[in-house]
Amino acid sequence: MNRTFLIPTLATAACFFALRSNAQIDQGGIPYSQSRADELPMAAGVHLPELDMATLAAQDAVNDLNKSIPYRFGYNHQVDLSPSNSGTWTTLSDGTRVWRLGIACPEAISINFEFDSFDIPDGAKVFVIDPSGRHIGAFTNANDHGEHVLGVQPVRGPYITIEYSLPVGAALGRLHINQVTHGYRDVFKYARGLGDSGSCNNNVVCPEGDPWDQQIRSVAMIVVSGSGICTGTLINNCANNGVPYFLTANHCLGGSVATWVFRFNWESSICNQNLNGPTNQTVSGATLLASSAGSDVALLQLNSAPPAGYNVYYSGWDRSGTAPTASTCIHHPAGDIKKISFDVNAATTATYGSAACWRIATWEDGTTEPGSSGSGLWDQNKRLIGQLYGGEANCSNNVNDYFGRFAVSYSSLQTWLGSCGNTVNGYDPNTPTLTLDAQVTGITGASGNSCASLITPSVTVRNGGTTALTTFQLAWSITGGGSGNIPWSGNLASGASVVVPVGSVPLPAGYLTFTATVNAPNGGVDQALANNSATSNITTGPNTLTLQLNLDRYGSGDHLGDPERFEHLRQWRPIYHTSNERGVSAATHRGLHSRWLPRASGVRQFR
Repeated sequence: MNRTFLIPTLATAACFFALRSNAQIDQGGIPYSQSRADELPMAAGVHLPELDMATLAAQDAVNDLNKSIPYRFGYNHQVDLSPSNSGTWTTLSDGTRVWRLGIACPEAISINFEFDSFDIPDGAKVFVIDPSGRHIGAFTNANDHGEHVLGVQPVRGPYITIEYSLPVGAALGRLHINQVTHGYRDVFKYARGLGDSGSCNNNVVCPEGDPWDQQIRSVAMIVVSGSGICTGTLINNCANNGVPYFLTANHCLGGSVATWVFRFNWESSICNQNLNGPTNQTVSGATLLASSAGSDVALLQLNSAPPAGYNVYYSGWDRSGTAPTASTCIHHPAGDIKKISFDVNAATTATYGSAACWRIATWEDGTTEPGSSGSGLWDQNKRLIGQLYGGEANCSNNVNDYFGRFAVSYSSLQTWLGSCGNTVNGYDPNTPTLTLDAQVTGITGASGNSCASLITPSVTVRNGGTTALTTFQLAWSITGGGSGNIPWSGNLASGASVVVPVGSVPLPAGYLTFTATVNAPNGGVDQALANNSATSNITTGPNTLTLQLNLDRYGSGDHLGDPERFEHLRQWRPIYHTSNERGVSAATHRGLHSRWLPRASGVRQFR
């Protein structure tokens, strides 16, 4: 049975080190839970049941041996949550209406969910906030591509807050959550080290992956049906026009692909270390175009083309049916960061589970695992010839993997990919066409909430033109504060990037925007001004935090705060005032931590 609880407003005066993720092609902004916290009371939430981990572990021990099903990382709770039956509504002083709902999953490493009804008016915004104050969003009606559904990527922690705001006079719209996924495996590496796949796997950044750089950029990890992991590949078409067609396995299908989440570029930046890659380059939702069990193939079209900042590639293909003399697979085994595997021998045809496949007898370097399902198989000419169905290969038994044959699949895919011969080369939408095109592609060190008086941001500038850059000017400014101009000189090749340190920037108090603009490439006029600037939001304030806890009479496992969620409070000395001391404790060595026992009730305030 679900239980309700109350969640505190995260006051903007608090020093929550919240790094905003620009994920799922969201629309940006700051939630009212942070910018107008003084006007928002505590919000009601739901407490979902604990999981039977012994049963799940027993099931996973069997399922993890089977690549022909998605790799499970979470448990799906079926729920009925909407602004009309749960959460808390508040009207702000300017007439804006705000609905907030907390969702708690005991001991969860991550939480994600699906809106099976997402139809909101102009100006309405949805944010999702994790325990530390990080948020994703805003999601707006621009994220609705006609299906009126939305899958939200996993968010770190055992509880989240959903915020839905409506401008004055706006209709309520339709917003309904039918499924919440309790992530009990750390496939996104929130709590444990990376490298949960077998040790024989190669990070794609290693030297053996260098010749496959373009194909690597076409591969994404997929969150399927809320709780599973597969892999897939952006695939080119005869028109070379960047339509986001996406190839994966038929056996990965389940539920609606409109709520799938596709994560690109999740890979380590160092060969022999499993460093976490970017987690915020995602696309939500797709349309199923074709599928066939006869070759275990599924062709999707993503709801949005990955933006230029993702730097993706659309892989070419070969439908001739000619056996490859060598094969390569790029994949996300066990939901791990991206890996690459090699077979230096010719593949053979075989039938696996009634599907027409290529058989990889032995991987000479690397392997595949559950989670690799749907990953592409490329021939020696770097063209796709199949996608992973199943097999027995792993690091200790590196034999027999089976990939559905693209040549067999093609009759089902031809309507979308076109008819233009047996082979199509890849397509790079980021190939430079302009002579001078300096781009600001990222800002670091100037986001979230800060208690510091200074920040030291850096700006990433990319050469999107065909001519090497030897000079440019980088202008920066911050709301209510300083500004400056940094001359840069060097030699930046076409397609390359450089990180430019801005230096120390004083922070005034308030809600601030840091802006960076690149000008005068090689002393000339930039030919694409739309990508010259970028902004990043940062909030500053005094280092105080106010929490008000309305306690229920259920004591089992209820708590607020732990070293992960309130790490920045470890050095604070809590001063607390209570109207009922029974069952409340504060532990300074773990940050601010409160726990209440059965029959405890009342209101506690911590400062």
